[in-house]
Amino acid sequence: MATKMQRKANGEGSLRLRSNGTYEYRLTYYDVYGKRKAKSFYGQSDVVCYEKAEKFIDALEKEKLGIDVTATIPDIVKNKCKQDFDMNYVGEQGYSRNLHTISIIEKSSIGQIPITEVSAPLIDMFLITLTDYSNSIISKVYRHLRLAFREAYNKGIIEKNIFEMANIRCPKSCKKTKKVTGLTKDEQKRFVDYLEQYEAPHGRNEYKAQLLISLYSGMRMGEVNALRSENIDFKHGVIHVSSTISRGLDYRAFIKDGTKTNAGIRDIPIMDNLKPILEKAIEDAPENEYGLLFYDDEHDKLITTCQVNEFFKRTCIKCGIPLRGQHSLRHTFATRCIEANIPAVVLKNWLGHTDIHVTLDTYADVFSNMHNESIAKLDNYINAIA
Repeated sequence: MATKMQRKANGEGSLRLRSNGTYEYRLTYYDVYGKRKAKSFYGQSDVVCYEKAEKFIDALEKEKLGIDVTATIPDIVKNKCKQDFDMNYVGEQGYSRNLHTISIIEKSSIGQIPITEVSAPLIDMFLITLTDYSNSIISKVYRHLRLAFREAYNKGIIEKNIFEMANIRCPKSCKKTKKVTGLTKDEQKRFVDYLEQYEAPHGRNEYKAQLLISLYSGMRMGEVNALRSENIDFKHGVIHVSSTISRGLDYRAFIKDGTKTNAGIRDIPIMDNLKPILEKAIEDAPENEYGLLFYDDEHDKLITTCQVNEFFKRTCIKCGIPLRGQHSLRHTFATRCIEANIPAVVLKNWLGHTDIHVTLDTYADVFSNMHNESIAKLDNYINAIA
């Protein structure tokens, strides 16, 4: 038979020793709707029962203040990212990428329990599982975790931000960073020769113009696919880059006004070998509601970078060129510019980099290859003065 032990001084609960030797603390309280209810807490000692009751009351008080103590890490960061999207701090493309990153946390064990139950050891165990991802993805997931705990602390969901207290470090990928390199001069010649003779099968999209434009201008493929005739200024010999094809929510392709970065809105010179390609693209442009030079007329949709990339891979295989990814055409353009002694500050503007250090760091190996040639030029210059 259970023995009644005592009644708490505040009159809200009573403690009793049960016949099995454990304790029960029965608490009466008012829920968020003002209804009087009762709840029992069990433990091996009265202290355990009281601690459980206090934790419950704390959670209840937070709930009454509109604080969701059951919120998970994905719940919190999704809400923050949605606010940023609604307030135009990020665009649809950025919001979509954020949701993709959050989905990695969502599938994990720490993403399926309330953030109040997530401990530093659990976070460390989760971070170890990320090492098979690239460093880029790992850093994004890590930033979202920090954001979740900062938001939870600021909203009173948690009492302590363990990211500020524990030494939780961002892991490094076990994968080697793949450096995208440009085509060699010989590879570029084989690549161009193949494209100039290539004719797409009937009913198939023609992508060779996009590849050649990227090769001779350094434009990102999304920027190439977003070109309109009014972007081509033959009179002044420049391409006005002002938009790009991006992927948004549910992988929907859309035309984004503006480019990847603010510096991406730029003018690129039209070289002699690029002019006839642009002229033919304007001449062959299919009718479409967007006025684009390149459009998937057969499926009535925008052309994405992925579509062009598949054709690029097949072309490389035909030409015996190692697969590097279509972005290597942009690197090829930059490499040829450096070889032609185009100043880095000029190349920065043509490529649409936000900072010259991005240009210097990205193509550091190409600049290094010019070392001996530069020494010879300096020697000749100084000797001419002497």
